[in-house]
Amino acid sequence: MGSISSWREAVDGLIADLRAVLDTRLRSLVVYEAHGTLGDTSAADEGELQHGDRVHTLVVVDDLRHADLARLAPLSKAWTKRGLAVPLILAADEVRRSLDAFPLEFSQMIARHVVVIGENPFAGLEVADADLRRACETQARSHLLHLRQGFIETDGDPGALARLVSASAIPLRALLVNIARLYGVNARTPDALLHFAGEHLHLPADALRPVLSHQKSERFHDIDVAAFFPAHLQAVERLVALVDEWTR
Repeated sequence: MGSISSWREAVDGLIADLRAVLDTRLRSLVVYEAHGTLGDTSAADEGELQHGDRVHTLVVVDDLRHADLARLAPLSKAWTKRGLAVPLILAADEVRRSLDAFPLEFSQMIARHVVVIGENPFAGLEVADADLRRACETQARSHLLHLRQGFIETDGDPGALARLVSASAIPLRALLVNIARLYGVNARTPDALLHFAGEHLHLPADALRPVLSHQKSERFHDIDVAAFFPAHLQAVERLVALVDEWTR
């Protein structure tokens, strides 16, 4: 659902549902890009937002009660049928208080969003560098540990190793997008991420390119995954060290 016409009607229906329940306590609704890559701007052109299977929304309210949730719950199946994810609903003060708890998620929302109704809940807000760095380190270390553990579990089976590397492609792209933000770089495509990794992190392209450019539906036909994996693992280890040592 990448264009305005593909999500606007569904979101308009969601707004009508929310107003019927929340009335004047509904302060704003934002459509944001989820599970994708981050941009550098505080707002995005509507037509540029990228969506996968669901359109993601943040709803800000004056206050939220259990009775509201009970009235909204029966509507969730209809939202799903219209291509909507269940909205993330926060009270106004919860937005600011959530930045340090979910720095990666809110950094992405702030970077790639469109305000559909009401005030911009992100106005004047930004994720602290220290919080973003810490979250990136957690993400990077988790990725590294997953690769190490997964390699052991393959027991030397080439097919299992190929599946492990294939499954790591999307998490690696997401990790590099977040790390790029630490460096003030907007890298959203595999080529841009590869250029960032080489230019700013000095990581070898050959150790990253096959994974960054890999599509989920594809198989690794052109490389010997067993021969490639040690260099790739070393690059991820270096990535972890760089995030650990990062300073502005």
